[in-house]
Amino acid sequence: MSLKKVRKKALKEDNDLFSYPFRFISTIITKWLLKTKITPTQVTIVHVIIGIIASILFGFGKYNLTVIASIAFTISYILDLVDGEIARYKGITSKIGGWLDHITDHMLLLFAIAGIALGNFGNTNDSEILILALFASIFTAVVAIIVMSKVIDPKLNQLKAVRLPFGFKMSKKIHLGSFTISFLVLIIGALLKQEKIMFYIYIIMIVLMVIRAFTHRIRLMQMDFE
Repeated sequence: MSLKKVRKKALKEDNDLFSYPFRFISTIITKWLLKTKITPTQVTIVHVIIGIIASILFGFGKYNLTVIASIAFTISYILDLVDGEIARYKGITSKIGGWLDHITDHMLLLFAIAGIALGNFGNTNDSEILILALFASIFTAVVAIIVMSKVIDPKLNQLKAVRLPFGFKMSKKIHLGSFTISFLVLIIGALLKQEKIMFYIYIIMIVLMVIRAFTHRIRLMQMDFE
């Protein structure tokens, strides 16, 4: 099978542009794994374990471990893409699988938030970071509920897809609440040792996403009455 065929069959058209470099890597891994008997569920288990280990490493507050944790969390994210690609290529996607994917994504975000906050607090004893982490966790949970209950109508948010090199076809839409952007904000903030600024950006980003979600919900309700 060609890599172009894998990308055409395994990729969704609503991927935001920030996921492009990661999809470039994930589809190569997917192409290789499709030759094996490895299942999407097995890939999911591995990516969750790696994500949990990364979160624990963040909690030590040591910069060398933070670098390792960031790399591990990135690997976990790429494997998260791989499990969905394998499922779509083999035609074994399901609503339950989609729900589990969202649950594990947001669970790992919560773990990473806790790990980064505890690591920073251990070094600074600044309680503000714990308060910020608490708000970040609350809004992450709200986003998880919004996504899983499909409050946002994907057709209403979706822009026309754009063709990219190497057989990719992705949305022009930049999803503020996407797992891609969320995880990038977290690891970049941790690597730059700017955890407070990172949490403020993260919270603002998630709040905007929640506002947008309910705004679209109101628009949908208005459309139903018309």
